[in-house]
Amino acid sequence: MKNLLQIEFAVPDSRVDDVTVYLTENAPHGWQEELVVDREEVIFRVHFEDTAAAQGVIQGLCAAWPDLVVNRATIEQQDWATAWKEFFTPVEAGRFIVLPPWRADEAPEDRIPIIIEPKTAFGTGHHGTTALCLEAISNLAGEGTLTAGSSFFDLGTGSGILGIGCCKLGLTGLGYDIDPLAIENAEENRAINGVAEEAFSLGTGSVDGPAAGERFDLMVANILANPLKAMAPQIIDRVRPGGCLVLSGILVEQGDAVAEVYMANGLGEPERHSSKEWIVLIWRGVNR
Repeated sequence: MKNLLQIEFAVPDSRVDDVTVYLTENAPHGWQEELVVDREEVIFRVHFEDTAAAQGVIQGLCAAWPDLVVNRATIEQQDWATAWKEFFTPVEAGRFIVLPPWRADEAPEDRIPIIIEPKTAFGTGHHGTTALCLEAISNLAGEGTLTAGSSFFDLGTGSGILGIGCCKLGLTGLGYDIDPLAIENAEENRAINGVAEEAFSLGTGSVDGPAAGERFDLMVANILANPLKAMAPQIIDRVRPGGCLVLSGILVEQGDAVAEVYMANGLGEPERHSSKEWIVLIWRGVNR
């Protein structure tokens, strides 16, 4: 079984936002944060399957903050899974509750359960952007904008969590990711949740993955700000006239810049919701 490389470093509270921006761009599978109140600092832990990727992040961190002390450790994949069992608590987002398999029977009757097997793929519900997207999808369905039978395209599907949530609301669609390991995890989670393959089709690729001209009632992309800006025309083209667009993976301070690119491509002002340092942009009735 392949081992993981863990890097760990502590930064003062005043530096947390800058480090978060760096990790968002360079460690998209996420990280753990531990607040040390008595020292007014935050400990970051980032895990990698690829040594070269880890070394690149370390070099970038040390170049930006020369005084930073980065500790490295090798951990077994089995130990990683055990650590996740301690860390992974249920997360409520809109009408959904996200749970690991070993807590699947704890879902309240008034919540829609999404069961996620924790892996290194991005998307367990703990990350602010994932929760924001789930809340947006839940609200769009709750208000009747999205209904059973509506179609969706989940770009950057990661663990498949957003697509699975859509399917549990009666939608059908596609999930694409450029990381084959993420697709493997998404396929596993799709099966755990009893979602049919024909309801949620998965594939390795990007916005150009679906058939040319195919459009969807909901386009959701929880990736990063720069790719969202670069792919704006193609992403908008995937939204059916009158459909919805949900974008996240965006820091609050990046929100205006991302929104401006989409508005320059014919969309109106988006609805915005934020949680801590993250923001989600929502467009209804897209018509371009």
